[in-house]
Amino acid sequence: MHCKTPSVADVSSFPEGARAVRSTRQSTAMIFGSVLGFFLLVTLAAQVRVPVPGTDVPMTLQMLGVLLAGLMLSPNQAVAALSAYLVLGTAGLPVFSPGSTGLWGPTGGYLVGFIPAAWLMSVLRRRGDTGVSRLFVAGAVGVVVVFVCGIAWRIVWLAGDWRLALVTGLMPLALKAMLELCLAVALVLPIRRWQGRRAGTNVSECVG
Repeated sequence: MHCKTPSVADVSSFPEGARAVRSTRQSTAMIFGSVLGFFLLVTLAAQVRVPVPGTDVPMTLQMLGVLLAGLMLSPNQAVAALSAYLVLGTAGLPVFSPGSTGLWGPTGGYLVGFIPAAWLMSVLRRRGDTGVSRLFVAGAVGVVVVFVCGIAWRIVWLAGDWRLALVTGLMPLALKAMLELCLAVALVLPIRRWQGRRAGTNVSECVG
């Protein structure tokens, strides 16, 4: 006797199969929307540019966008959002800060650092609870990664002058970065708590 293997269309005709297919599509759409949303957030944050006297590194809100991406998205989603930002910016789309020379300029190291910083923040944030201390630690690690990458590149750019790299690439921006970290945690914490309560409610409804 020949048995016909059910196709996707056949499976989706059953109630359980239909719900599974619909759930998969919704999950894919949510992931894509999250990645696109944080890509746009970092792009918009980059357009806020304030020149700083004595340095060629301007103040922008990119760090805030990267912090939010790392503390809100999964590791893969965070990497996807920031990778898209760098790839499209390098390709010529106007997503970088106005006047930026991109990866090949004196601030290219900061841009490259966005990707590992966002990934590491997401990994650290997912290990355990999402309380204030964990969010602060994860965000602080991300900030350090961005500055390490940025200053390392500036040392190369400035022909090995590490003192000048620190004076122009860290000192004027450290306070702003800490303020952005505090703001990111203040924004993420209530969202994470709301998501936790919502997940708990959904579980109790399924059990009941």
